[in-house]
Amino acid sequence: MINKVNLMLALLVAVVLQSCGQKEKQTASGLTYTILEKGDGEVIKDSLFLVMNMSYKDDNDSTWMTTAEKGIPAIVPKNDSIWSTSQGSIEEILNELSVGDSVSFKISVADFFANSVKSPVPPTVNKEGTLTFNIGVEDAMTQDEFMAWRQEMMQKQQAKMAEEADAQLETDVKIIEDYLAENNIEAEKTESGLYYVIQEEGEGDKPEVGQTVEVNYAGHVLDGPYFDTSIESVAKEQGIYNENRPNGYAPLQFPLGRGRVIKGWDEGVALLSKGGKATLYVPSGLAYGPRQRSEEIKANSILVFDVELVDIQSADAK
Repeated sequence: MINKVNLMLALLVAVVLQSCGQKEKQTASGLTYTILEKGDGEVIKDSLFLVMNMSYKDDNDSTWMTTAEKGIPAIVPKNDSIWSTSQGSIEEILNELSVGDSVSFKISVADFFANSVKSPVPPTVNKEGTLTFNIGVEDAMTQDEFMAWRQEMMQKQQAKMAEEADAQLETDVKIIEDYLAENNIEAEKTESGLYYVIQEEGEGDKPEVGQTVEVNYAGHVLDGPYFDTSIESVAKEQGIYNENRPNGYAPLQFPLGRGRVIKGWDEGVALLSKGGKATLYVPSGLAYGPRQRSEEIKANSILVFDVELVDIQSADAK
């Protein structure tokens, strides 16, 4: 009997400890939220920017968004006049929070889209479901503080992207050089990391930035399948022929150096004279980078293009 009493007491203590510091509150419209941790209690002034850690997931425990994954907090400017009257919305809860507060609450998918997203529920989303939010208010900043913070975050993000790009280029260069060595290919290298082999010299001057060029091409992933070509016979040979191809099979026209094509093309085509042919070995940073472009062109794919500069037209007026 004593053991049963002790067990019940232990369970009661555990429940009390678990609920310690947690308190349920309701907004004016009836939204219920649980305070997991209480902050300084000071009301955040209107127009300050709330700095928040946030995550929310659906009934299937599938996370829709989390600031932890992004590596930066959510920043929302407080607007008392709108938030205080936004019944049934997340902002109604945010309006009651102080710096240091951590809260958890549920909101229906329908209310979330109607009041916060302000758009219809997508057909692929269960409109009868609920979303569970966990939000922690880390800080509140003035507009000047926010602008300085944003500038710092942009600089950090740019530095991180540059560091990742440098590391990826180093990896790509090693892969390209190994490929060239294995296939006994002698290629030139530009400062940016583009490798090229001039197959046929052209005649005359090389194109200048702004001039419209016409280029025949065939592209494939390094040591992988072809994904596109402007040449009908090559398309049929490689099994990628498309009779409904927009504009058919013809040389591609574009203004050189205007960013209308990948960087590897702007740089590589500029090396040719009219009638010149080359093979370009394009590291991913000069192609599509970490974006997956198609089933063949995955993230950080190194691309190979056989190109021919068919013609050089007048300078682009833009």
